[in-house]
Amino acid sequence: LTKYLNVFKKTEYLNNAQVNTAINILKQNNIELKCGIPKEIHWVSNLNVLVETEYSDQIKRLFGNRVDRYKKEYVSGVYHIKVDGSKLFLSSVYSQDPFELLGIDKSIYIKDYFENKYLQVYNGYTIFDGILEVYEKNGQMEIMFVKINPQSFEKRKKRGLSSLEAIFSLLNQQKGISEINSIMFGYYQKDYNVLKGQAIPVWRIIVNKDT
Repeated sequence: LTKYLNVFKKTEYLNNAQVNTAINILKQNNIELKCGIPKEIHWVSNLNVLVETEYSDQIKRLFGNRVDRYKKEYVSGVYHIKVDGSKLFLSSVYSQDPFELLGIDKSIYIKDYFENKYLQVYNGYTIFDGILEVYEKNGQMEIMFVKINPQSFEKRKKRGLSSLEAIFSLLNQQKGISEINSIMFGYYQKDYNVLKGQAIPVWRIIVNKDT
């Protein structure tokens, strides 16, 4: 007799009763919920990452191949690029599509409407450190870009906190919360100053946005 057993853990979800109970507790404590409560409970592991520091693809795209890899600032009549650690700052005289301008794939980014920027996505998970921020200053388009290069997930997966566990953990730690605006699951690097390290699975909870 031969059997094939699925070794992957089944996806878990919060049920409606759990979610409704949590909503009632929040109401009783005068906390307004302005977003949905994610029901999926993720089985995840840490993510090994490298943080970009050279941005040679972007520099060559705008200034040609004859660039000095050790030079961190370039200026032309249209563009001004400066690389500061893990961040690329770009000013443009003209308003342009930032994804086309930098030569990056728009399909691996999502719009973060709460913080008005784009966030990088890898394997279906949001990378909160992978940022593309676009704004206008003094009549010019300004860009701040941080690129995360995911390498691999650790093999061993663990059950992550549910969104409800994360919410009530936050409420126990922080007083004065009157509204919950956004709840999002993703990865956040443990130490932003380390260019090679691990990003850990987290819940990002935005509170008191409108107060």
